[in-house]
Amino acid sequence: MLYDNNSYKGAYFSGMDRGYTPVGDVLDTVPELASLSPAEIGISAPPMQNQLEAVQAKIRQGAKRIELGFTGRGKGSMGQSATTPEMYGLEERRDIKQLAEWNKVVLSTHATVAIGNVSGLTEQGFTEMAREQAFNEIRRAVDFAADVTQGGPVVVHTGEFQRPIYDEYGPDFMLYPAESYGKDKYGKYDPEEVRKKKSVFHIVDQRTGQIIPVRTDQPVQLPKWKLDENGNYVMKNGLREAETVVDPETGLEKYKIETKYWDYFVDLSRKWNEKHPGTPKTPEVMYHFEQLEIQRLQYDALSHFYGGIQRVEETEKNLGKINNALEFYERLEKNVPPEERWKIETPLPSELRGLVGNYVSPDMGLPSDVLKQAKKQLEGQLQHLKLGALTYTQQAENIRQTQENLKTIKDYAVQKSADTIARAGLFAMQKSQQMQTKEPIYVAPENIFPESYGSHPQELKKLILESRKSMAEQLNRMHGYEQKTAERLAEDHIKATFDIGHGYTWRKYYAGDPGKSIAENDANFKRWLLNQVEDLAKAGIIGNVHVSDNFGYEDEHVDPGMGRAPIKEFIEKIKKYGVGHVIVEPAHQDYRALLGGWRHFGSSIYGLSRPGGDTWSDVWRGYFGQTASPYFTYGEAAPDPESWVLWSGTKME
Repeated sequence: MLYDNNSYKGAYFSGMDRGYTPVGDVLDTVPELASLSPAEIGISAPPMQNQLEAVQAKIRQGAKRIELGFTGRGKGSMGQSATTPEMYGLEERRDIKQLAEWNKVVLSTHATVAIGNVSGLTEQGFTEMAREQAFNEIRRAVDFAADVTQGGPVVVHTGEFQRPIYDEYGPDFMLYPAESYGKDKYGKYDPEEVRKKKSVFHIVDQRTGQIIPVRTDQPVQLPKWKLDENGNYVMKNGLREAETVVDPETGLEKYKIETKYWDYFVDLSRKWNEKHPGTPKTPEVMYHFEQLEIQRLQYDALSHFYGGIQRVEETEKNLGKINNALEFYERLEKNVPPEERWKIETPLPSELRGLVGNYVSPDMGLPSDVLKQAKKQLEGQLQHLKLGALTYTQQAENIRQTQENLKTIKDYAVQKSADTIARAGLFAMQKSQQMQTKEPIYVAPENIFPESYGSHPQELKKLILESRKSMAEQLNRMHGYEQKTAERLAEDHIKATFDIGHGYTWRKYYAGDPGKSIAENDANFKRWLLNQVEDLAKAGIIGNVHVSDNFGYEDEHVDPGMGRAPIKEFIEKIKKYGVGHVIVEPAHQDYRALLGGWRHFGSSIYGLSRPGGDTWSDVWRGYFGQTASPYFTYGEAAPDPESWVLWSGTKME
């Protein structure tokens, strides 16, 4: 049934009613509404404001669920809108809790949005200090939640690191505009061409957290290695042998050098993994490994040159000869009067003269003086040889250690993130037990934006599963819990927050089928997104839900239903799996997002009619900002028709 845009004919209809669609308005295209009561729909409080005042305001707006949040980290400042949980003392925490309980409002918590990741990533690479700081920000939010709420989610943003979207998720998703890639004759994008042109991978030295970029479009100059009949490197003195070629201009022999492209490292990685299944290497790791190998071989060669056994033994033997000769001549010179010593300033024996001549002039005076100078030079050379050998051996070993500790950024960061979330989950469990909350406090990592790891549904799923695994291991190893009990507790205290608005921003990178229309590709993308959501819900990953809307580009938080995100279908998916927390996140519109949520999810407003009819402005503008109380009620606040009966026996509608 359609209603005039300016008037609602009847006492029980308003812009919040099911089925309301303004005539001739852009909202004619709004899909059938989902069904949620106001008690199931919450709203987030502005995190840069005082949260006690925010709770009061949201209660007046009619919210039944409120998510409290923060924007600062470290020491907070209300004046600078950098709020933190510790800015609220015990009395304020008690007031927030009592205010919520008296008004039957359910509270949840969002850790500071200043946490960019929980892996420890900084501009200088990964550091344990940064990871510990993020962990402590989650702990202080959990501590706040234990004092203020009756349990539930403590939301944590995930933006663990950047990665090339295309190479992770295939041709359906392009990190760059599709026009920058060549198409084949069928109009499809060539995966190898995309990788060669654009992708940048990152690997990590797990000992230091140093990040090393690898560009797939950067060719590398490498020696042509000798291979045996089995395809293995030919080795000599522990070093790879390279093929040689004669330079036609100089006639000298030199090593063959070849230009290698990305596909070479892809193939090299495949071959390595076949031979070494226990220590696999990805193409990006192999790319850097091979360049390090050249440096390692260089240092190994220098180490052999300086510290070769023959050179050291020969030098030590010559030093022994000089020492013996020095002892002889010192005894001889001692028995010759000083005025007669000129008589023995004669050339040394030819063998000794030839040896000394390598280091000093043999005609510089008394034999002992010559030999002392030669000894000093020879001892310095021996020390130089040994020190050079030691230094180059050490450098070669450092490079070898680096090669062994190369990891993809995903393998490294996910392990670090999972450990952080697991420890936070353990803390949430302990605070739940200490405060005896009605439901478990759980850490709820949230998918953020496509450019960072954790935003893709499967990335979020992996983070949750790895975190639960890590927490269960800690409970089992450190606290003596049985494995099944530990796994159950990990599931209770680590669950995901899924934001449908964030999920929909993947639309801008969805390449789709160039042979289909925009509408068809939109439908395909929504189908993909909803299938991903169902996979997470079915696996028990999702515990909390954020709702906002946008047009598939950025997370602009328009009112639910005013963008193109498949919110109705999303709610229907998660309701099947009993997900109970739904929070509408507003932007500048504040309370209107909550009203939009009620409207989009099918909640009605009921009230007494006014002369001349009820206008949209009466409902929308009159609900707040007026001196008189609203003349209408909504949802669960409306009279119970079974209890309210008129004197005539007629029940109220």
